[in-house]
Amino acid sequence: MNNVIIILILGDRYTGKTPIFSSLLIKVNSNNILASIDGFGTKRLIAIYIGINLNLSKLCKIISSIAMINRYSIILSSHSSSCSLLSFMIPLIAVSISERLRDRGIDTSITYDDLSKHSKSYRHISSLLGKIPSRDAYPADIFNIHSSILERCPKLKYSYFGGSITASPIIETINSDITEYIATNVIPITDGQLYTNKKLFLDSCRPSIDSSLSVSRIGSNAQCKSIKVISIGIKNELTGLRIMELSSNSFLFYKPLSLNLIFFQDHLFISSIETTLCLLIIYRKGINSNLLSDIHIILYSLCYHLLYFNYILSITKTSYSHQLYFILSSFIMVISD
Repeated sequence: MNNVIIILILGDRYTGKTPIFSSLLIKVNSNNILASIDGFGTKRLIAIYIGINLNLSKLCKIISSIAMINRYSIILSSHSSSCSLLSFMIPLIAVSISERLRDRGIDTSITYDDLSKHSKSYRHISSLLGKIPSRDAYPADIFNIHSSILERCPKLKYSYFGGSITASPIIETINSDITEYIATNVIPITDGQLYTNKKLFLDSCRPSIDSSLSVSRIGSNAQCKSIKVISIGIKNELTGLRIMELSSNSFLFYKPLSLNLIFFQDHLFISSIETTLCLLIIYRKGINSNLLSDIHIILYSLCYHLLYFNYILSITKTSYSHQLYFILSSFIMVISD
């Protein structure tokens, strides 16, 4: 039994944490349509969304959006007026459902939104049971509760039908404080974290993922080979350029602007790996931001042409070097003319 990747999503309120899960649903839906051609349902990926103490207005929006985006999804949620016992038991019920699907060979993706409210519900139950409170008035076994939930997400061997469970917990921080008790408990359990910055969100950089505080503990093993070769040093460069407070009149302002354009994507629009690969190669060649923005729009329009990007993908997989570079160089010359 092998472990799968568990990615933590944390950030302040209204910084775009839930749309990351919505983007996953869109990608999953396209894969499910292709995987269900042969008639077998075991190749589908079932998405399970767990909402804990959500507002009714937000819950209605999530249900309507998920119903329109993906049919292969399960929603388990409790609203703000639900009892604490129900909010505490919902993640355990969802993990049991995903384990049942995993034993049948189905891949599942489960999202906990969010674990900070789950810990508050468990704090209410513990106070009624008379347990002695620990740090920040939380019970001492809250770390054991969260680790027991997240560590039930494995990938089985092929002899056991090869099912897997991928978890994506969400934690809401207050005033960008990632050193609070619940966040510091969950961070060591996960394989990486995506931190959504409020300043980037207000600057219309979507998704507003902060490259300085976002960490991957498995390194570049989660990347494909082409992105791994091209994106060496990009994260450190992006972090350094975002820390520098440059004015719009500075010449160096166009460099972080070009990088932000590469990693920018519209709401509920999935940027393909091939598009990112093309833009990173263009950025490595030193193309300025004005031309890069035009290339960005054209590549987005070409995303709907599946044959074009499948052709580039086949070249990238077989021989990454001169052929792909020749195609992209001729493509840039046509656009610049």
